Amino acid sequence: MSYLVLARKWRPQVFEDLIGQEHISLTLKNAIIHGKVAHAYIFSGPRGVGKTTTARILAKALNCARGTTPEFCGKCPLCRAISDGSSMDVSEIDGASNTGVDNIRDLREKVRYAPSGGRYKVYIIDEAHMLSTSAFNALLKTLEEPPLHTVFVLATTEPKKIPPTVLSRCQHLPFRRISSQRIGERLKFISKAEGIKATVSAIEMIARVSDGSMRDSLTILEQASSFSEDIMASDIKDLLGITNIETLSKLTSAVIEGDRIGIINIISGLVNSGIDLKILTKDLLQFNRNLIIAKIAGDARDIIELSEEELSTVNRLRDKTTEEHMALILSELIKAESGVRSALYPRIALEMTLIRLSLLSHFRSINDALKVVQHAGLEVQKASEIERTGRTREDKKVENGGSSSPCLVNSSTSRHLNSLPVADIWNATLEKIGEINHPLSCKLRDCDIAFGDNELKITFNGGLSVHAESARENLPIIKEAFQHLSGKDVAIKVEIAKAEHLSKKDLRAKALKDPIVRETLEVLEGRIVDVMPINNR
Repeated sequence: MSYLVLARKWRPQVFEDLIGQEHISLTLKNAIIHGKVAHAYIFSGPRGVGKTTTARILAKALNCARGTTPEFCGKCPLCRAISDGSSMDVSEIDGASNTGVDNIRDLREKVRYAPSGGRYKVYIIDEAHMLSTSAFNALLKTLEEPPLHTVFVLATTEPKKIPPTVLSRCQHLPFRRISSQRIGERLKFISKAEGIKATVSAIEMIARVSDGSMRDSLTILEQASSFSEDIMASDIKDLLGITNIETLSKLTSAVIEGDRIGIINIISGLVNSGIDLKILTKDLLQFNRNLIIAKIAGDARDIIELSEEELSTVNRLRDKTTEEHMALILSELIKAESGVRSALYPRIALEMTLIRLSLLSHFRSINDALKVVQHAGLEVQKASEIERTGRTREDKKVENGGSSSPCLVNSSTSRHLNSLPVADIWNATLEKIGEINHPLSCKLRDCDIAFGDNELKITFNGGLSVHAESARENLPIIKEAFQHLSGKDVAIKVEIAKAEHLSKKDLRAKALKDPIVRETLEVLEGRIVDVMPINNR
């Protein structure tokens, strides 16, 4: 007898053998028990999860010599014929090679004939999404009202390509990816039965790289058994070209730390070893996904499917950076993956992506930058105040008896303020006005003042001119407060400054003289790209 590959030899033969599709098994078994089998089904899901296999099991349950039952014998001539693909009543049609209207017309002619041996004729159309629009339209009437002895099963990996008119005529049963844990358990059972020696780590790695497909995992296991008699995790890595997690850790660490020379050297070594850069990019993407999950979730053993050694590597690296930094790296790797896969020179595409990502190590988050700028602005403001008045706010607090705001009601305090500079008297005036009219006090804090010849001139610049009218309306309050604190009867005028027309060159020079602007440029390592006058400030 010719050799039978593991994927075919261990194909499920009964509902109980289906791994990870218990919801499908239960639905079909209940439909058979209660006599509610639909005339058409759509089985959708990823490759290798059991869609066509389930269709064959359904066909045996409908045609077994015992009767229509989910507990079919599997040994009668009808069941055996369906299992080995020789049954006249079960037809498997390749949708990719039978896409035309003529193929559907031929199918419609055959549907009319009664089953040759069983009770039902079952038509399994694999890759049904490959049928043309005309073929789907030709099939609609038959799908809606087929003969009573006919059941259709449309298997597809892309249900979105099935027209709504077809979906509405069928029961849709979505198959799921099989978890790595369930695949691993099945592989251990099959390995023991077949006498294949494989370590636990090797089986876990096969389960992970199979991406939820039982058929893929069995194919890899069989290939590995030919590669080595004692299958190790290193054998799987060599066989499939999987990048070592230590290499992924070093490469990611170089990106996080901005080590561009390290990135180039690591990529060069991998290329010289013959690694597929497309697989490397995919592995790097998955590693960084695990890294950010570990950073966010902490103990992520139930989320990240890694061995203890691999998990410890991830945990060591996660503390080197922030979640925001990791998110940016992962986002760019997702964009770069398709570019590397289709690039004429994938090495250059990957190197430039990682070098660009390494530059993020020199950047600060917006929040950090704003904190630094705010701190720098406060320092500059404090220095400017000392230069202007010769004292800090703390000095003024001491002069005011240790209070953060001066006592403005006491007459002795008024006599003390008489000897202070006009700027300090004005600040005290604003405090006094704030007790009576806080909005007015806030508006006056942004104006410029000038004192001379028993006249106090209040000037609003640019966009602040909107406050001038409010100041004019409240001149009595301003004058009373200033006169009480200064002891002088002065005239107060409110004016709007004329707009200052400066050239771009003069504006740039003026901006560069501003201490806050200089500090901001230094902290952010930035430069002035353009300048414009502020009119709505």
